[in-house]
Parts: sequence; structure tokens; C-alpha cells
Amino acid sequence: MKQKRLLSLLLAGSMLAVSLTGCGNSETPQSSETSKESTAAESTAATGDSDEEASTEEAFDPRSITEGVTLTVAMPENVKISDFETNSTTLAIEEALGVNLEFMTFPAADYQQKINVMVMGGDKLPDIIMNGTSSKSDWSGWIAEEVLLPLDEYYADPDMAANIMAASEETGIDIASALTMADGHIYYLPKFGQSVNAEVYSRLWVYEPWLDAIGKDIPTTTEEFYEVCKLISETDLNGNGKKDEIALGGYGTTNWFGCLMSAFVYAHDTEYRIVEDGKVGYAFTTDAWKEGLKYIKRFFDEGLIPLETLTQASEQHEAQLYSDVQTVFSFAGYNPLETKGSQWRLDFECLMPLEGPEGEANAMYRPALPKLGAAISVDCENPEAAFLVCDFLCSEEMGITARWGKRGVNWDYWEEANESLMAGTKSEYAAYTPGRDIYLIAYDDSAFWGGTEPQNDSWLQQGCYVWSDKIYGGRATKVTGLTEEEEISLAIGNEMNTVIEKLHDYVPEEVIDNAPLTTEEIESIADAKSTLSSYVTESIGKFLTGAWDIDTEWDNYLKELENIGYKDVLAVYQTGYDRTH
Repeated sequence: MKQKRLLSLLLAGSMLAVSLTGCGNSETPQSSETSKESTAAESTAATGDSDEEASTEEAFDPRSITEGVTLTVAMPENVKISDFETNSTTLAIEEALGVNLEFMTFPAADYQQKINVMVMGGDKLPDIIMNGTSSKSDWSGWIAEEVLLPLDEYYADPDMAANIMAASEETGIDIASALTMADGHIYYLPKFGQSVNAEVYSRLWVYEPWLDAIGKDIPTTTEEFYEVCKLISETDLNGNGKKDEIALGGYGTTNWFGCLMSAFVYAHDTEYRIVEDGKVGYAFTTDAWKEGLKYIKRFFDEGLIPLETLTQASEQHEAQLYSDVQTVFSFAGYNPLETKGSQWRLDFECLMPLEGPEGEANAMYRPALPKLGAAISVDCENPEAAFLVCDFLCSEEMGITARWGKRGVNWDYWEEANESLMAGTKSEYAAYTPGRDIYLIAYDDSAFWGGTEPQNDSWLQQGCYVWSDKIYGGRATKVTGLTEEEEISLAIGNEMNTVIEKLHDYVPEEVIDNAPLTTEEIESIADAKSTLSSYVTESIGKFLTGAWDIDTEWDNYLKELENIGYKDVLAVYQTGYDRTH
């Protein structure tokens, strides 16, 4: 057993468990009362009360399983949590389900390593292992070691997984499917804070005062963008007497490259993978990629993108972007940082994805699916009780508590808002995402989440939880009675949210999301993947700088990709993709 565990753990570092991405927009929030009536958290596990119209004999009472059970819980230490044993979240679980939780805490820095030692030594594991990080490699090793309990039967049971099923309906994400591994089993409980903002986080930004100065509108096509950049580079817009204007700033072949290439073929996947009619491919093998390279090369040929962009680090790019003298006209990223002040940040306008010559226009879309929040060990003598504890944590109120603190103290549903704890009256607030109804209010989130003093009301998103974008986008935000600086920040936030809503109109119909692979499959393509990555990056640089002629070297380039084995890699990815689609 120990020998088998050691081998698996040595392999774990090179394993990729699941690419946990997906899609789905939240709908306009209902009132908190309506949501609470429709959420299983409040009808079963959260309170144990049955529906008055339902038969008492038919109603499921989770306490019939959990009452009097003691469960051990592994948890990473957190200096901002006073005491897990007396934490409000712990007490809420124990009161609702009648269980007793005993914690085994380990330093956060080597939390999973400590559990690895227990696994390798064949020690008795805690009943529930909470995940304090987003790392998946160790957890994959634990599956191979057969120390994590498959949870399929519990996920399929409407009583056992009442809150998880309700969360799936609310988020529009099939949580069970998203966490299904390559072997067809589910080993994890979810860790999922849904935000559509994060799904389209990279986009091009342009400095609008310079557009006004040259009398141009916001570009919408690749040709318009090229013409604007050319004018920018030929004009001393910062007035320093130097030709130092950078039309497009960036570093390496990161987001700026993906934003330009995606006007020809989707290029926002980390490995440039694409999907069309269910078939997985590589963007860099297509004729569209070739045409995109020709377009981008024009920027390098005419100095619109500096050659050093391909070799400089992010720190150098940021030094250019945030220098005292404005030099960068456009760049790619989530948004302009506030290094030079809010007004400067507001002067940047987000471009919608540029339309290429064939009408292609793609926003970055990396949809988020649940990550690994918790697992139940095979040493657990009461796995049903352990699962019900985790399902309770996935109820709406506990999900909000995980992020915003204790209800009635740190936050409330909007209908129950305590104006004595608010920074103003209800009339001074609107939803974080314009156009939505307010769903909840966090009274002082900066103090709760950003403070340095320990608190004891929440586990601070350690372990399993779910909250939907209805909650994230429906947070109360003060919109009147603001200082000038606060008004600018509000304007920036509103612009960002408006942009994000529009960007979702440009997401591809198909992207690589959940494509789980087995350990053997991962190992079989590891070398080819590494070689492909290096070769594609090298080829981009050589094509763009002219070291390789795009037309004459294209066939040789494709042959080398075949020699490396890109088709074999794609075949493995196709197998993983087909498992969940």
C-alpha cells in the first residue's frame, strides 16, 4: 500500500485533474424571500423543517443521519480566523445537523504536504478534508491512492444533495457533471463563487483622449484599429518632442496577442485549443492563424508594437503603462489599474472584440466551474453524515456567509437590511451590476474581508461553498452621497459591468471547458505538450519578426508540428472532451 501511494504521489505533480471551466449567466434575482422558499437549504438541511403541505412521513430529516455523529475535519490554519471550534459557521453546522466537528489544522503553506505524509504513511485520515488552495495535483494523487471516497450515489440523491442541486439550478451549472473525473466518479464537494465578470477578463483598452486628439472614433475592426495605431505612432500626443508613443503595449505572447489573433481564430485558450462542432483542434494549425500572423506582423514591421514586447517581462510592460509620461495607447488586460489615479483609469475605453476580415470576432471566454472544495476520506465511518455537512455548507446562506460573514452582523438580505448598520438610507443604493435588483447588502465588507484583525464569523471561503452571480451582481452599492473620488470609482465600476454584459455577446459557442483526463493520458502527452508549447511560442516570434517568412515557411512549420505529435495530443484531448459533452 505504501509503495503504491508513494508512486502515485510522485506522479501527482505532473497530473492535471480537471480543466474546471464552464458557462452560464445568472438571471435577474428574485426577492430574497422567493429564493429562500425555493432553496433546499432552507427547506431541509438548513433548518430540518418540513413543508406544511408535505407528509411528515415522506419528509427527509438530515438529522436522522447526522444526529450525534462526530466528524474530524482537516483545515488549513488562517490567522484571520480566531478559532474553528467556536466559529459561527461551525456552530451553525452543529446546531442545524446535531453533529460534533473536531478540527485537525495544519499550517496553510504546507497543508496538502502534511496530508500527503499521512497518506504515504498509511495513517488514518480525517473524515473530511477541506481544500485551502486551488491546487489539484495532490488531490489527483489521492484518487489514484484510493483514499478518497467516490460520492456519486450521494450526488444522485435529492435528499442527500438537496442544496447542491438547488445551487446547480441557481447557477445554471451542473455541479455534479463539472466535478466528474475521468474515471466517471465524483470525489469532491464544490468550491464555487460564480461571477460572470471573471469569465471574460481580458480585453483591449484604448486611451480615449488620444483618440479625441486625432479625431477618430473607437475602432471596431482590425483595419480600423491598425489605422488608428498608425496615426497614434506618427503623432506626438504626449507633447514631449519624442517619438515614444507605443500603439500597443504588452509582453511576451500573452493577452495582447490573443486579442488580435481572435479576430481571425479563437486564441484565448492557454494552449490555443479550439472546438468546432464538438471536434477539438489547435488554432495554430489553421489558415486563419496564418492570416492573423500576417496582420499582426504589420504592427511589428511599422514599429506600432515594439520588438522588445516579445521578450520583455510583465514588470517592464507595467513600467511603460504606468510611467509619469503617457506613452501607451492600448493594452490588453482586465482593466487599467489605479496606479495613476481613478480619472486616468476612467480615460481608458474598452474595445469590443475586433472584427476580422472574415467577420470573426471573439471575446476571451474562460467560463468558471466549481473547483475542489472538500473530499471525504475512505476512513470516514459516517460518510453520509459527512456529505450532509458539506451539502449544508453549499446552501445559499452558508455560501454568502463564507464570503461576506455572519447574517445580521456583516450582511443581510436587502428586505431585512438594518439601516443603522448602513452608510446611508436604502434610497442611496443600487445593485452592483446596473439593471439588477438588489439582493443583499454587506455592511462593511472592506473591514470584514480586508481587515487584519481575526474574526470568528466565517471560514473565509475555506472548504466547500457555493454562491451565485445573482448574489455577486446583486450586492448593494452606494450610488449617492459620494465624494468625487467615489463617484469616479462608481463610474468605472458601472462601465466595467456594462462592458462585461456586452462581451458575453462575443463568446464562442464552443470552448474547451471540462475535459478530464486519466493519469495515463496525462503522462502520455506530457512531453509532446511541452515541446509543442515551446515550438509554437518560438514560431510566433520568428514569424512576427520576419526571421521566418510566413508564406514560404508555413508548410515546414506544419510538418514540424506533425513531427512533434500534435495530432496525438489532440486525440487525447478529444477523449477527455467527449467524456463530458
